[in-house]
Amino acid sequence: MVRSIIRISPYELHIDDPDYYHVLYSYSSPRDKYQYYLEPFGFPLSAFGTESHHQHRHRRGALNPFFCKRRVAQHEGLVHHLVNKLCGHLEQFRITGKTVPLSLGYTCLATDLIVSYVLDERQQWLDAPGWLPHWRRALVSLSEMVMVSRQVIWVLKILKYFPRTLAISMKPGLGLFFELEEGFRRRIKQIQMDRDGENDRQPKCTTSKASKGYSLIDQILDSRLPVEEKAPERILQEVRSTTAAGIETTSNALTVITYYLLDNPDKIQRLRDELSTFEGDWSSKQPAQKLEQLPYLTSVILEGLRLSYGVSTRLQRKSPDQAIHYRDYCIPPGTPVGMTSVLMHHNETIFPDSHKFVPERWLDLDERKRLERYLVSFGKGSRRCVGQRKLNQSDICSLYL
Repeated sequence: MVRSIIRISPYELHIDDPDYYHVLYSYSSPRDKYQYYLEPFGFPLSAFGTESHHQHRHRRGALNPFFCKRRVAQHEGLVHHLVNKLCGHLEQFRITGKTVPLSLGYTCLATDLIVSYVLDERQQWLDAPGWLPHWRRALVSLSEMVMVSRQVIWVLKILKYFPRTLAISMKPGLGLFFELEEGFRRRIKQIQMDRDGENDRQPKCTTSKASKGYSLIDQILDSRLPVEEKAPERILQEVRSTTAAGIETTSNALTVITYYLLDNPDKIQRLRDELSTFEGDWSSKQPAQKLEQLPYLTSVILEGLRLSYGVSTRLQRKSPDQAIHYRDYCIPPGTPVGMTSVLMHHNETIFPDSHKFVPERWLDLDERKRLERYLVSFGKGSRRCVGQRKLNQSDICSLYL
């Protein structure tokens, strides 16, 4: 008999029960994160890296307006511009016969999109020769290091004192990572100086571009957070965690979807047939809203999200003050309990033939509504991915073009 709840360490439980996911990852009940999981990321001051439910609520509340549906829709032109640029490069590769992994292009696309959106400053990663293979390798290496250091946390303390020049010589892509971080620091300093200068010149004016929240940095500075929450180091961690979370998940989802479409000629043809009937106009204000109405395109994206998982590791939550009840078990307050998206998405009762790419399972609207309850690529509850709308927008527009 397979048990749906097991103890996986002296301190932690794991549950494999799809119907319990919304209880553990609750919107209404306080849920703390687990320090053991968070520490390797190095973002303790960010909303993502915040252990306390109540402190997270305040930090996340400052970010939510920046990722609201209206704000994301206003930047749809940026997505269109970048996807067209990607297609242009693909056409050049076709003409010259050069072979380049499409995953590299998707990584540069995601980097351009997310960093440009967060900083309100256009990036040029897609224009780099060969789409910077070292950059993708660096992202993968950093993800692997997080997994290793979680088991031997002292590795992180050593790496903090590791010379950057030596690290770059061993992993050239880390140089791009360090350059990006320095760009974040410069942008934060620039925005703060611009705002301070404008306040000196126009102390009563509050209509500057900065005050409108054009970047995530501005959004935090204009929020109701206390002054100490607007310190440069905390803003830096917020920017780093937001971009790091978005780049790899977006590029991986697009890569997985593209692979399965190319591996299933009948499905890619069905998608092309549906898109050929779409009379959209990119000069209109909300073309993605029209694209979202295409049933097979939406089904392809949902199935791709299911098979790309989002985060494939278990995500632990703790109830700080009250016991959690699961069946006949009473789990004491403060006990880390985790669930895993891979197990959710490959539950054969919910998703028959779960390892196959079957967009058709999402076509019926009633069935789609039921299945979306178990689609947890972006997490669930009060700590679900803050950039879900932005990632969905990029997937929709990329597949259309």
